Amino acid sequence: MPKLLFALAIFAAAWFGGRLPSLLRDRKVGSRLLGWCTAFAAGIFLGFGLLHLLGDSRDAWSELGRNPAFAPALAVLGFMAILFLEHILLPPAAHSVVHAHSGEPLSPEAAAPLSSGRVPWALLLALSIHSILAGLALGVERSAAGVWFIFVAIVAHKWSAAFALGASLVKHDVAASRSRLLLLLFAAATPAGILAGSIAGGLLTSPEGRLFDATFSALAAGTFVYIGATDILQDTAHEVGERLAKWVVAAIGVALTAVLSLWV
Repeated sequence: MPKLLFALAIFAAAWFGGRLPSLLRDRKVGSRLLGWCTAFAAGIFLGFGLLHLLGDSRDAWSELGRNPAFAPALAVLGFMAILFLEHILLPPAAHSVVHAHSGEPLSPEAAAPLSSGRVPWALLLALSIHSILAGLALGVERSAAGVWFIFVAIVAHKWSAAFALGASLVKHDVAASRSRLLLLLFAAATPAGILAGSIAGGLLTSPEGRLFDATFSALAAGTFVYIGATDILQDTAHEVGERLAKWVVAAIGVALTAVLSLWV
């Protein structure tokens, strides 16, 4: 039940964040708060991936009598997989949308498919990939504290990404019906991942389930490191006057997950 409530809260945060620019019609509203929220989320993603998920995976591999080195190896695999998917497979237009939370307006190439009469599947994939992965991690997480930390990171990142996406849709005068469809799909991606992860975690309670948990935790650790370091922090560090503040906020996120790792 708590995970269902978290899924609903994440959906509501994304929908509200995406709709806010169309109500305010001001691209600069909340830009500083936007950057701080994404930096904080990056710190949690980084810390949770390296200090919690990776540690859980190593413990699980050891309990199964396997080499715990599988954990970092799979984490690197997860990192490289999402790097390949986002930077090699996705077209430039979709890639620009993935990084919309940086606060930069979409390029003309990225805006073209947004204002056209179709919604490209590549764009939908770009909008959903990070959200689904984070949702899966929350869905399979077993500790209450771990669930709360992932939830906070997702909300902080999700609403700010939705706000930037909504601002871009407003800026390029995308039709209201298409804007709502894109925001709806984006908002629903994380709850869908949470549902899938919860079902998988509930079904896989055998030793095979523990093997799945060990494997997924390691892969998720790699994707969380990618999302936190390569994706979010890289995009939020461009404003000269905000770099130190964002670093401090990100460091707070890492410190909180470090404290969590001592008790969970």
